[in-house]
Amino acid sequence: MTMTMGMVIWLVVGGSVEEPVSAVEQLRPPAFRAAQPQPPETDPLSTAGGFVMPDDAAARAVEVSDRDGFKPNPKWKPLGQALWFDPAEKRLILRAEVCLREGALEHLLCLRRTKEHESILTTPATPKLIQAGLLLTGAEPGGVVRYEPKFRPPHGTAMAIDLEWKDDQGRLQRQPAQTWVRSLKGDLLHEDWVFAGSSTYTDRETGKTYFGGDEGDLITVVNFPTAILDLPIASSASDQDRVFEANTPAIPPKGTPVTLYLRPKTVAATSSPSNPKPAADPANPTPNDKDQRD
Repeated sequence: MTMTMGMVIWLVVGGSVEEPVSAVEQLRPPAFRAAQPQPPETDPLSTAGGFVMPDDAAARAVEVSDRDGFKPNPKWKPLGQALWFDPAEKRLILRAEVCLREGALEHLLCLRRTKEHESILTTPATPKLIQAGLLLTGAEPGGVVRYEPKFRPPHGTAMAIDLEWKDDQGRLQRQPAQTWVRSLKGDLLHEDWVFAGSSTYTDRETGKTYFGGDEGDLITVVNFPTAILDLPIASSASDQDRVFEANTPAIPPKGTPVTLYLRPKTVAATSSPSNPKPAADPANPTPNDKDQRD
């Protein structure tokens, strides 16, 4: 059975794929279509109602989308705020910005207004739609970390993640995401992130089911049962056992808009994370702007 974009998104949130809906409405899961407007005090970027945005949130969406002149390819399919699917290349495109350049890490990418104190990048993109977009690339979720009855690391389709941004001279730079993360010993991260697929849990009192990714654990470097993308190794969040930190020299200034390109490693035409491209030499830049020209 070939799944359409709308069907994939419905499956992520546990919806039925039998009810016919319009092409536009298929991009919004049932929970979004049925949701009532959020009260003014609710931050829509941190809830499942991410499509209901007050004026200030709409302004932030514009800021992260085109502050650096970024324009999405018209052939990409918009999935939601700061998020597109490229059907030709079978990849997910996500917009974020740098929020941390040094110190111990738990995340490469977190949901905005959640865990910026331990994440290099932050995004307003809706977690459920990130998960749906990964399914559209052909990636398969394997499973999140388990600690009982014995430890089982996260597993799933290995993903290639490239980061693209403009330097202070306005030149486009592109590097594998691993080059922004290093061990406390100074070695660059060499593992690929895997599509663990986050998890759902049910509140015993209310009976309501929640999607773990909404907590903000989008791309992690320590193991969380709520992570969408995680590392397939044991990596603790405890301070005394922390493994990774930001690779400060490779990371542009805070506030820099960054475009993430994600696709299954088996079909990715990118540099091998175990042998990443060297950082761009300002005196001899080698920008790659193909993705914005196409």
